[in-house]
Amino acid sequence: MAAALPSSWEELPPDLLGLVLRRLPSLADRVHIRAVCRPWRAGADPQRHKPLPPPLPWLAIRDGTLVDLHGAPIRCAPILRDGVFRYLAVDNLAFLVDNDGGCSLMNPLSGQTLPLPKLAPAVRRGAKHSACHPRNTHAKVVLSSPLDLTPDPLVAIIIRDGFSLVISPSKDHDAINISMPPERLGGLSSARISDIAFLHGELYALTYKEGLHIISLDVNGLSEQKKFHQCIAHDPKQQQVYSPYRDWQQQIYFEGTGTDSEYLVMRYIAQSNGRLLMVRRWMSFSSVVRLGDCKTFRFDVFEADLITVPGRWTKVENLGGQSLFLGSQCTKSVPASQYAGGVREDCIYFMHRVSDNPCKEYIHKCVNPLGDCGVYNMRDGKIMPLLPEVVMAELQSKRQFLTWFFPADA
Repeated sequence: MAAALPSSWEELPPDLLGLVLRRLPSLADRVHIRAVCRPWRAGADPQRHKPLPPPLPWLAIRDGTLVDLHGAPIRCAPILRDGVFRYLAVDNLAFLVDNDGGCSLMNPLSGQTLPLPKLAPAVRRGAKHSACHPRNTHAKVVLSSPLDLTPDPLVAIIIRDGFSLVISPSKDHDAINISMPPERLGGLSSARISDIAFLHGELYALTYKEGLHIISLDVNGLSEQKKFHQCIAHDPKQQQVYSPYRDWQQQIYFEGTGTDSEYLVMRYIAQSNGRLLMVRRWMSFSSVVRLGDCKTFRFDVFEADLITVPGRWTKVENLGGQSLFLGSQCTKSVPASQYAGGVREDCIYFMHRVSDNPCKEYIHKCVNPLGDCGVYNMRDGKIMPLLPEVVMAELQSKRQFLTWFFPADA
């Protein structure tokens, strides 16, 4: 006798619900599935199925709004609320800075907040020579591991002047300040921090001259005596801005950018499947316009070779099946094959630079927040649109910076 068919949608078997969930790349869609009825909520419980593919990232906007890649707003706890001055996106969390300079981590989906009482005094110490207000000195924040995997992960912050860091466990231990060692050659720019990343329990700092420094960190041994040690020497030939007139001997010319363009190079580092990668982002701009109007046209990716002494950067032609979501605040490498939404492997998904889009209290006009974003394919060097045209039009009206936010499945 043939098996009886379900008499209603409520009786849909849990294994079929699991198959549906695995084909939904949007976390919002997965939540909607679970909200249909009680049987579906029970049948779609993540604990009843194999681990689902990670949901696609969202876009985090300065005003605290989160939207998905289709431009739809996400219902979550308000990130900016009374007493909060600003926030930075940190993977699937928001790093909050209060009006008095206090810091905390918040999960916008649950509203759960973790105070970081030891960070504010350390940030003030690290920013004592900075011209920025203490509430605005946090250039980037990274965690050593997700909060749900480690009970007390380390929090590292780049102070906006770029010459020092603040590091602290996320619980009750004291925070410490660490300054980059001065370079006798190459000037201050060789010691200025461009980006930071954790790998295998150690913190790495990349300088604007592509020097790489490392510090071994241990919660029980965190102290002011900790120092960075250089593992890849800085390259005095590297610059942040190249001019075809000033730097003609270096032959910095690229097809399609025009000989009257100048070139801005941003440098990032990211942990990618156990490797430490450095990314050079090439942007062209005319000498008669603001840097906010620059256009990304190329990426170069290098892997840190830390086995040889001294260490060196080795150029790579692909990401080993990974995809890299690149942003000024939040950068993350993900395995493309695990995503159900068509994330392309060996591609770099990049955002506009945060520094190009001042908020409304500044005198400068805000630039198009999506004027320089896209998907760069390392295999053929082509750049594709980051978002559908209709979504681009909706977000461009906001005139605020965007960065990546990576929700965890719930």
